[in-house]
Amino acid sequence: MKTLYVSDLDGTLLDSHARLSEKSARIIRELIQKGMLFSVATARSQSCMSILEQLDIRIPCIQLNGVLMYDFPTKRYIGCTPMDRDTAERVIAILHSFDRMSFVYRFDEDCGIHVEFERLQNEVERNFFLARKDQDYKSFRQVSNITADDRIIYFTMVDTYERLKPICEAIQALPMAKPTLYSDNYSDLYFLEVFSAKATKAAGVLKLKELVGADRLVTFGDNLNDIDMLKAADVGIAVSNCAEGVRPYADYIIGSSDRDGVAEYLMRAEQCTIHNA
Repeated sequence: MKTLYVSDLDGTLLDSHARLSEKSARIIRELIQKGMLFSVATARSQSCMSILEQLDIRIPCIQLNGVLMYDFPTKRYIGCTPMDRDTAERVIAILHSFDRMSFVYRFDEDCGIHVEFERLQNEVERNFFLARKDQDYKSFRQVSNITADDRIIYFTMVDTYERLKPICEAIQALPMAKPTLYSDNYSDLYFLEVFSAKATKAAGVLKLKELVGADRLVTFGDNLNDIDMLKAADVGIAVSNCAEGVRPYADYIIGSSDRDGVAEYLMRAEQCTIHNA
């Protein structure tokens, strides 16, 4: 039986300092070299590339919570689910009505990802910008006014739960928008991310399962934006440091991200596979 393993990054494969441990990198890299099918499904885009290069991943990965599929062997995007222009306009109007604008991602198939923002609301958003502005985005810039077009794929912002919850609820009323609200692994704030209702981690990993011809899908997660991926899998696994709301959807709870929980599980699972074969 051909098994595909897909892990979330922050809070799941990465430790509490957003680092991939040398132990996890070594274990997973060696298992991939022996033929294990492994990839990631993350809310990140370009900021995950340097991390994943350490693993020698040989199949596509899912980025921006299911919006993009990136193929490592060819180093290009092979799938994108954009937001329709009308929905993007409505999301922008809702954000402006709350006097709150996010980072807005646009995608060109030939050019890549462009990120825009009107203003930075807090220290976490400033750090988000500073950490990503010099990465391999085609542009990351401040603009006076965000406008809609057919290239918008993603909205993301960081703030308090109390401030983001009513915005999330307003966007939930839009039939073709998918908002997800979950805690930031590295602060007391929350992320609100918005994308096409056709794009989810679940849809992304199921498409990847079909693409690689796997018979079985095992996923790993820790946060609320991982729930649909855990539910879609044949086996959904949460790390022990997961959000409480995730636990009911996990078939198993494994060691924490600070203790290489995913890598340890993969090593045991693959050893059992080899033994049983």
